[in-house]
Parts: sequence; structure tokens; C-alpha cells
Amino acid sequence: MNNVIVVPVDFSDDSINALEYAIDLANKAGSDIVMVYVVKTSRFDFFKGVESVASKGDFENFQDKYQPSLKGRLSWEVRKGIVADEIIKLSEEQKSWIIVMGSHGVSGLMENWMGSNAFKVVSQSKCPVLTLRGDYKKREVEKIVLPIDNTWASRHKIPNAIDLAKLFHSEIVVLGTYPNNDKEEEFKVRKYVHQSQDVIHKHHVRSHAEYTSGANVAKLTIEFVNNYKADMVAIMTDTDEDISKMILGGYAQYMVHNCPVPLLSVHPNPDLTVKDYKGF
Repeated sequence: MNNVIVVPVDFSDDSINALEYAIDLANKAGSDIVMVYVVKTSRFDFFKGVESVASKGDFENFQDKYQPSLKGRLSWEVRKGIVADEIIKLSEEQKSWIIVMGSHGVSGLMENWMGSNAFKVVSQSKCPVLTLRGDYKKREVEKIVLPIDNTWASRHKIPNAIDLAKLFHSEIVVLGTYPNNDKEEEFKVRKYVHQSQDVIHKHHVRSHAEYTSGANVAKLTIEFVNNYKADMVAIMTDTDEDISKMILGGYAQYMVHNCPVPLLSVHPNPDLTVKDYKGF
């Protein structure tokens, strides 16, 4: 695990909440944090005055306020360009192990900088992305929900969930999801859930299984999270929605904007095979 966390900041309550959450995560992982604000280069931005939003003084104030609570180093960068692209580029340059950002952002006359770019970062970043809402109140991470469907790729997120579970000393709740009244799919999912639990237990992380069925996996997952009082969810960015027959990215996009707890989104690993899976 590399020791850098990238945190996009647009000075909204959402981004500040994400920064404070990232500090807690960084202290557990022994990580440094790099804050980033991207000045968009669109021709329309001239009329919105975005150039004045992120000043050197803003970040110096943030550094003075938050550095004492961070064990590692807190630094910042201001970039120009396409927001999501620059965030991802910085993450790759820093070789960060995770990006932590708000899922919404500022409102009113100013464009929703954070919210309009959160899903773009989630869907394009090769690095895992943790998104959270501005109204999320930080608490201990005791239960991490791991939805598993009938696809092989839905299990690619297991190593990342294990890493976070070890940091937070939490339990992983493997949530099997399948369509209603489909015994064949239910059998496959239950087999994959058991295999997932075997891997998790080999890494000495607590876990147990739960199941839910229906047409819309995203809504079912949100409902389960609320009823179960889970503290985090881990999903794939573009494959978990196969069960719900949504368009590409629909499941992840719905989850990014509606998940009431921190959401870890992991991009599928094209180099990972079923054989590799047994060695997680």
C-alpha cells in the first residue's frame, strides 16, 4: 500500500467532510494527504470567477487548521484543466492508494464542482475512490457491506475491502444479490459468497453472509445498508449492475449519489483471473 491519499477540495461542506474523514483514515494507514483544487479551463468559467475560489490563502488556512490532527504530511496543489482528469492525473503521479472525495458539493449560483465530477472520477480512476456525503456524520467503521452478484468481476473488490477492514478492525458483511425466483442464479451467487468468505477468513478478517433479491440491486443495497446500520459499502464501478439490467455505470452512479455511508468504488482489474482469486 502506497502512503498517499488524494483529497479533491472545492471548499464545500462535502469536501471538508471528506477531508476530515481522510485524515482519520490516513492516521490509521500512516498516510500523507495531498489536497487538490482544479481550476476549470472551460470558456464559460470566465463568467463564474472560479479563478478566485482557490487561493493560496485558502489552502494555507486549511493546512494550519488540519495539519495538527494529521500524523503524516498535509500538502496541496492547484491545477488547471478538466477537473476529473486532473484529479486522476495527480493520483497517478502520487501513486496514491485511494482518493477520498465528497459525492455532492456546493450549490446555488456556483456550479456543483464536487458533485458533477465525483462519478467521473469514480468511473475513470484506476485507483479506488471513497466517496461520502456532506451530511454523513463520522463514526466507527464496524460493518463493511460487500455486494456480490453472479459475475466474476464483482469479487475484484475483495482485496480492497480486506485492507480497509484491517485498518478499521471491522467485519465484512458479504451481501449476495440475485433476481427474484431464479434458483439457478441464486445457487451461483451463494457459491460465490461462500468462496468470498473463505478468502476473507484466510486474511483473518471477520465476516458473515446475508442475501437479498430483486430487480434493482442498487436500491436493494441502499435499503440493506439503512436497515443493517452498515458503516461502509464496497462496489465495482461497472460490473455489479449486470444483475439489475441497468446501463453501464448505472448501478455505480446511483450508489455514488445516494449511498448514505462512505462508498468504496473499485475499478475491475483486467489482470486478475479466477486462478489468482484463490491467492488473495
